[in-house]
Amino acid sequence: MSPSLKLSIKPPSSSTTPLSQSAQGLIFVVAMWLLSRIVIIIAMQLLAPMYPGIPAEHPLPVPLSFTPGFVPKPSWDLFTHWDAAWYEQIVTQGYDYADDGEMHNIAFFPLFPILVRSVMALGIPFVIAGFLVNNLALLGAMILLYRWADERHGVNAARWATAVMAWCPFSLFGTVVYTEGLFLLLSTAALRAFEKQQYVRAGLWGALTTATRVTGVALIPTFLLVAWRERRPVTAYVAGLAVGLGLLAYMVYCAIHVGDPLAFVHVQKAWGTASGVNWKGWLNTFLNMFQLRFGAIKEMTKVVMVFGGVYLFWHLRSQLSRVAVIYGFCSLTIIINSGAIMSVNRYVYGIAPASLAFGLLLSRYPRWGYAIMGFFGVVLVGFTVRFSWWRFIA
Repeated sequence: MSPSLKLSIKPPSSSTTPLSQSAQGLIFVVAMWLLSRIVIIIAMQLLAPMYPGIPAEHPLPVPLSFTPGFVPKPSWDLFTHWDAAWYEQIVTQGYDYADDGEMHNIAFFPLFPILVRSVMALGIPFVIAGFLVNNLALLGAMILLYRWADERHGVNAARWATAVMAWCPFSLFGTVVYTEGLFLLLSTAALRAFEKQQYVRAGLWGALTTATRVTGVALIPTFLLVAWRERRPVTAYVAGLAVGLGLLAYMVYCAIHVGDPLAFVHVQKAWGTASGVNWKGWLNTFLNMFQLRFGAIKEMTKVVMVFGGVYLFWHLRSQLSRVAVIYGFCSLTIIINSGAIMSVNRYVYGIAPASLAFGLLLSRYPRWGYAIMGFFGVVLVGFTVRFSWWRFIA
């Protein structure tokens, strides 16, 4: 054989190729979403019926669709307690309102009922349609959050951020028939689009956000302040103002159909006076943290999530994007000053940058992170069982 002749031996080709980083990320997100949802379903459909609880008692007026002496049994109806019953009334009967100081479903914004109604047009019952819309929207929000975190902070932070969103005890409301999943999806899409200077998308997603929940208005000052601070073009300001179109459309609807463009605001007073606890002050919340009962955990989560969130955004202000920080502060300001103390922890969960910030923090202290995720899982099961028994969670 000639010494100049060289043999080129190629290794046998493999039938499988390594997954791309994007595919690995998607698998991780789906796994976190699916595992956490399975835990909720098991707790609701298996553990709650076996739990030796005492049927809930609610003073007048009783919650919509509540049955005195209720004991949970495995069924789809367990997903429709509390606010879900109001959405079912909207979808099946339409909006109603009267200036009589009573509760009316016009307090709830229209996009979620519209989407649920659209799915029901396929012949799917309300509870399954609402379940699908909320859960798939939460999955979409987690995918967007992962990509957003990965782009700015890397894979490790992205994984922790999506784990926080999946396992936070209040992610329960991303599975029952509530708007948490949809709100997180739309607000995250709006924030990420604005950060990437995709102003048409930011305005569109933002308008849909304010058509889902009134707290979406936090996007308006966020976009305007970021546009001013970073000297962005006029289109950035237009996107910020366009966010209000969803809210404006609902106000126009209220003005035409009930003669009061702010009917959804006025009817909220009925929830405050009827519940007797929605409007209690922060001082009582602090004091209730130290009571030896399960409810003390809920009070503690309110303080930790709200004021801990303020500290966390301030502490990480130089590492998070300006869009995330300002939106976090604007949202928390609205929540703190709303007076609706009873549900603030659920509202904080609906701030996507809060999961991003906490995930970024945990990525630096993984041992603490694993312990916290374990604690989250335990509380998530407890909250789910209590929700199934018609106990108020948030």
